[in-house]
Amino acid sequence: MTTQQFDWITDHRQRHTPPLRWWAIAALLLGVAFLLRSGQFGNPLKGLDEQYYLLVGDHMLHGAIPYVDLWDRKPFGLFALFAGIRLLGGDGVIQATIVATLFAAATACVVTAIALRSAPRTAAILAGIGYLVALQVLWGGIGQTPVFYNLLTALSAWLVLDTAPTLQRRGDLVRVLSAMLLSGLAIQIKTNAAFEGAALGLWLIWRAIRAGAPPRQLVALAATMIFVALLPTLAVAAGYAAIGHFNEFWYANVVSQFHKHGTLGQLALVRLGTMAGLSGPMLALLLVGCWRATRQWRRWHPEMVLLAMWSIAGLVDAFAIGGFWTHYALPLAVPAAILSAHAFAAPRWGYIAFGIYIAYPMVDAIVLDRISAGDETQLAARTVAAIPDDVTTQCLLTYEGPVIYYHLKHACLVTPFAFTGHLRSSAEADALGVDSAAAMKAALSRRPGTILTVEGSLWKERNLVNDRIVAAEIRRNYVAIARLPHTHQQTGQEWIIVWRRKDLATGSRTLPGETPDFG
Repeated sequence: MTTQQFDWITDHRQRHTPPLRWWAIAALLLGVAFLLRSGQFGNPLKGLDEQYYLLVGDHMLHGAIPYVDLWDRKPFGLFALFAGIRLLGGDGVIQATIVATLFAAATACVVTAIALRSAPRTAAILAGIGYLVALQVLWGGIGQTPVFYNLLTALSAWLVLDTAPTLQRRGDLVRVLSAMLLSGLAIQIKTNAAFEGAALGLWLIWRAIRAGAPPRQLVALAATMIFVALLPTLAVAAGYAAIGHFNEFWYANVVSQFHKHGTLGQLALVRLGTMAGLSGPMLALLLVGCWRATRQWRRWHPEMVLLAMWSIAGLVDAFAIGGFWTHYALPLAVPAAILSAHAFAAPRWGYIAFGIYIAYPMVDAIVLDRISAGDETQLAARTVAAIPDDVTTQCLLTYEGPVIYYHLKHACLVTPFAFTGHLRSSAEADALGVDSAAAMKAALSRRPGTILTVEGSLWKERNLVNDRIVAAEIRRNYVAIARLPHTHQQTGQEWIIVWRRKDLATGSRTLPGETPDFG
């Protein structure tokens, strides 16, 4: 297929898709998104990271400053997004999952639109559905960051694909700068989105070089794209500098990642195996689709080059910071889904491959997820009832367990390191900007009225120093008032222990003989 033939097919398919049919496609993908994801609507325990994003967003509406009052290394834009979600009312749990579902459906629409440039309509629609299925498989069924920023990246790609190589057509430069601004906003959802943005920028430069653009134009284009992509982050940095907290911003967003431990340790390698296994079918479809789209790797139209570069950027994104949690592969789901359209378009076996690919994830999402969500919602309700109501004034410390209980009980906090992974994890011991043991002692010195711990914990990368500090404090000043089942989101059964400060436990039913046991 020549470049001219490819461009004619692309133009023909785009011009001959009536608006009404696009609405039907969007409605179909939105319906599939809700079908796959609605089983977890209202489940407060699904997604530990998302629980913390909601907590920080809620506290921002009450004046808290990320990195100062509540610490994390995620970009400011993510927390601002969840603060906006909190404005939708309710407790934010179901609202966050619905917003994430809308983002997922919108991304699936963009996947279909890009795939339709070179694949048949039915196969392109199946690619959009395949993207939604990939989110479920790769732990993106709630509100992990790529569920949001994948849309921005996909829109960026859609914009640049519709430009001429030397950007000489009317509106081309606006499309490119808009794409870079969207990439910059994606970086404010998760810093790793810079890899995908860089891939788009490099593709534009490569294409301009092939078209004979002079060096001066190339340098000006590259500098302008980089500046526009950095604008959102520069604006946030300037805001923190203006309020005197630039150092906290810089450490959390840049320095802290380099101080983490265990990102390539034995447990991380076990997680790598899990990630590889779950993403294997998606990668197979990516390779088969790319093989068919390039005529057995022989004919690389610029659009296929972009999809290949985007896929490589997604792989770099997945591996860049180590740790190898399965959801790190979510950014790869977008280019993989687009390329999979060519696999689904294969005569005889394409539809069969699609059916095999979606079969178990659909059953898992539609049937099994609803069962587990019902169980977890009941467990959460029991735990909320067991936590004393005076945590609003006497405060709560969740040393280990779901951080959503801070939010659901409107508890006051005793530490900016409220995410349980910060103080209980050995990986974070030197990455908080302060001594983790000192931070633990400072939290306990505020004498929280209630502490949550996990008995029989399945978390193995433990901060043993902090384990000892917390255990000693509990033995001296706390009694257990409840022991509740808690299903670990990955590996099995744990128990949440609710500890009450002794001077507040008068009249409370206690559990004699209960001692701190962190696994």
